[in-house]
Amino acid sequence: MTLEFSSACSAGRRQYNDDACAVCNPAATELRSHGALAALADGVASAEAGGEAARAAISGFLSDYYSTPETWPVKQAAARVLHSLNSWLYRQGAGDEIAQGWLTTFSAVVFKGASAHLIHIGDSRIYRLRGGKLECLTRDHSRALGPGRTFLSRALGMDAHVDVDYRREELRAGDIYLLSSDGVHDFLPSETVAEILQESGEAAAQALVDAALAGGSGDNLSAAVCRIHRVRPSGNELLDRNRQLPFPPDLRPGDKVDDYLILQELHASPRSQLYLARDIDSDALRAIKTPSINFADDPAYIERFVAEEWTGRRLDHPGIVKIFPPRARRQFLYHVLEYIDGQNLRQWMQLNPAPGVEQVRELISQLVSALRRLQRMEIVHGDLKPENIMVAKDGRLKLIDLGGADGSGLREQLQLGGYPGEEAPPGSKNYAAPEYFFDDAPSHRSDIFSLGVITYELLTGRYPYRERAGFRHYQLKSYAGMQYISARQHREDIPEWIDGALRRACAPDPRNRYPALSEFVHDLQTPNPQFTREREKPLLERNPLLFWQLVALLLLLSHLLHLL
Repeated sequence: MTLEFSSACSAGRRQYNDDACAVCNPAATELRSHGALAALADGVASAEAGGEAARAAISGFLSDYYSTPETWPVKQAAARVLHSLNSWLYRQGAGDEIAQGWLTTFSAVVFKGASAHLIHIGDSRIYRLRGGKLECLTRDHSRALGPGRTFLSRALGMDAHVDVDYRREELRAGDIYLLSSDGVHDFLPSETVAEILQESGEAAAQALVDAALAGGSGDNLSAAVCRIHRVRPSGNELLDRNRQLPFPPDLRPGDKVDDYLILQELHASPRSQLYLARDIDSDALRAIKTPSINFADDPAYIERFVAEEWTGRRLDHPGIVKIFPPRARRQFLYHVLEYIDGQNLRQWMQLNPAPGVEQVRELISQLVSALRRLQRMEIVHGDLKPENIMVAKDGRLKLIDLGGADGSGLREQLQLGGYPGEEAPPGSKNYAAPEYFFDDAPSHRSDIFSLGVITYELLTGRYPYRERAGFRHYQLKSYAGMQYISARQHREDIPEWIDGALRRACAPDPRNRYPALSEFVHDLQTPNPQFTREREKPLLERNPLLFWQLVALLLLLSHLLHLL
């Protein structure tokens, strides 16, 4: 993406300037991760600190937005930053009358990849000139009080909670975006604005301010203009560069790949191979993950393989496998991971078929710590199962295999499509959350379901639902089609309240699961009276499907007895 900014801000005929605007076109790395942006704020003139609010909103947004994780989508990053700014402005005004408040409008456009992300609150505006046609892309948050009088219904700092408009637009070469305060657009007809944008080049923002002032504007005046000269279809050089790398051949002990000496094969599957290797430069042991040659012609597989490396390099947590950055001159496509000396959780479970409840709690707390890190980065692991959890020799757990990781931020950042072979969801059918089979979007509650299944299996050696065998993924007609099997049927020493916690974590409908990992951990450690009350409820309330099935059976038997 190649773009060009210009901006202008003036007090006009007023003594003080309560407007603020800024543009930011960062260096290549920051441009790829967060994009460029233009932002404009118009402090409410009737408020005591409108100007201070506008300047604080602009400076705070630029500073905080570029500090958000790369894995967050623009919509969420902007929302988080603005909610924080709004809370600060509201506290500054102490929630008093508008005349005492720190109030400001706020409009911003983030230009990232091939998209424009519009964020808006108040009566400043965002326009787009495309093909000679000027279009306002925002709506004013104001209400008419009478002829020539309006009331601002939404602004930053006005209320403890803020509702911000968001819109995403596809960028095209030749587009011109304009952000303006009401001191500009209220005094210029659309034809004049379009003409100035088309003919004034780099001086367009200042020309708009001058024209509005000449047109009788008595307000502060601000304008920010962005011209889009070129839009790249891909937008991510990492994918572009790595997808061109050839797949490595089958490796054997003694082979060298760049600066790594292959020692032995650790694991092989239809999708990838894992080798133990030694870094020739540092003499450190590493694990080398290579893609399967079976997918050499599958662009979606290659994108996901590259995305796994990109994701892993941004997750710094002792409970998540570390992925090292590639060498400058990499000849093949592969990942370099830390080598974990130990066994996977499946092997550990086979050697420890009946662990104590306290031991299971400790293992789960380690997994929860790693999953919390993923949640903070807005990433869903997507393939939680014992085979993807390593138990190191010191007993510590590590999540591995981020190939199924997903999230709106990852898709936006790397411009990913669906999963390879989208007819089947990621992960094992016995651990994947049911919503995957309904083509619903994954969420953190999807990982909570998988965690609940793993906890259940650690305690009982069984699955909480009927086991799904074979390679074909099953079809679900409704969430009610999955019937939970009480853990106490397999192990009587499990307290009812722990069984209740497992039941909720593994609830088929994501709306009935724990909304937070901390709640699940708490209920595994402390008896929740709710689960005792659940047992005391009538069958109709506890399991309406089973109730009506029994009623139907009784009616059928009654009918048969009557016939006899």
